[in-house]
Amino acid sequence: MSATSEYLSGFRPRSRQPSAADLCNAVPCMTADQTNEQVMEVFGKHRDLVSLPVVEGLQPIGLINRNIFLSQMSKPFRMELYGRKSCIAFMDKEPLIVDSALDIEALTFRTVECGEKALSDGFIVTDRGAYAGVGQGLQLMRVVADMQAARNQQIMHSIDYASVIQRSTLRSSLDALARVCPGAHLVWEPRDVVGGDFYQFSTEEGGWFATVADCTGHGVPGAFMTLIASTNLGQAIRQHGPRDPALLLGSVNRSIKQMLGQMDGQDATPGSDDGMDAACFWFEPAPGRLVFAGARLALMLVRPGAGEVEVEVVEGQRKGVGYVDSDFDHCWANQELLLPPGTLVFVTTDGLIDQVGGPRAIALGKRRLRELLIEHRHGTPEEVNHAVHGALRDWQGEQHRRDDLTFFCFRT
Repeated sequence: MSATSEYLSGFRPRSRQPSAADLCNAVPCMTADQTNEQVMEVFGKHRDLVSLPVVEGLQPIGLINRNIFLSQMSKPFRMELYGRKSCIAFMDKEPLIVDSALDIEALTFRTVECGEKALSDGFIVTDRGAYAGVGQGLQLMRVVADMQAARNQQIMHSIDYASVIQRSTLRSSLDALARVCPGAHLVWEPRDVVGGDFYQFSTEEGGWFATVADCTGHGVPGAFMTLIASTNLGQAIRQHGPRDPALLLGSVNRSIKQMLGQMDGQDATPGSDDGMDAACFWFEPAPGRLVFAGARLALMLVRPGAGEVEVEVVEGQRKGVGYVDSDFDHCWANQELLLPPGTLVFVTTDGLIDQVGGPRAIALGKRRLRELLIEHRHGTPEEVNHAVHGALRDWQGEQHRRDDLTFFCFRT
């Protein structure tokens, strides 16, 4: 029986806690004097290898991500230019490296501190400083979930802990948004302590990228899905850059389907049908250029000007990301908009629109939301969001919250 099984069984209360050693997988490693051609050969032989460690002597010095490496080497002339050069050219020089004795709880905090790459690329495990193997972020998440499920008497503690992890993964996005668009405002309220909505912001020279997404499920299952989706989105941004939202949706779609086994044409019935709805856009403030791609979520615009005021709704495509009925190679389309200064931009998940309330216990709906945006169109994004949030509370009344709630507003 493994240490993890002993822990979960509950029959051996004094058995040792699971540690990084329990997640350590012996995988091939490279040395700095080996070439990228040799890395290509190793990845070709080991199709399930997510990352390839690089060592110097007995000590690990880096980690090569399979997807990023193959994406770089597939570009024109890359193999001719870099094939015979040292494999450190495409190596992450600052991977997460942990000792095999590190307990799972401490390992989880280290992983969160390291950021998304530790979840997507994995982490290197050492034994007294020497390379021992590699652990996977998804495997860690599963062990943490199993451990928490076994502690039924501490269920609320586990949910609070999951909330810390989820909020930690989202904090860097808010910091990025505050740097490039300090007037923007976001409301994020899980229906439970944790939830299935997430947001992601990143910056690049000349503009910034934003995503508001709604993943399958609520509570801990929903939060687990947000980690999968946001990690894959972050990896797609690192590979392709943030300027093509439709390309990023396609990349996340393929990653989710591969990770969860929701591939088209499988003989067996898929074990899950999970995915996300999302609104993604790239915005360049100087020219007011916005490139939008949506998967079952829309963008709402209130342009400045005299005369009759209307809310322009830019609809996304009616195809979710990652679900069984989404084709593996489905291509979302970008919509390019030129927005004059002062345009109010608003995007929300369906938790706002679908909330039941009012005297007849019906959904708030898009019409009432459009009326709220017109009524408060002269306010700051924060004032607009506060008005929408207050109207939602009044509408909901004594009804229970039906879904997670996320909406985002900024002015060009």
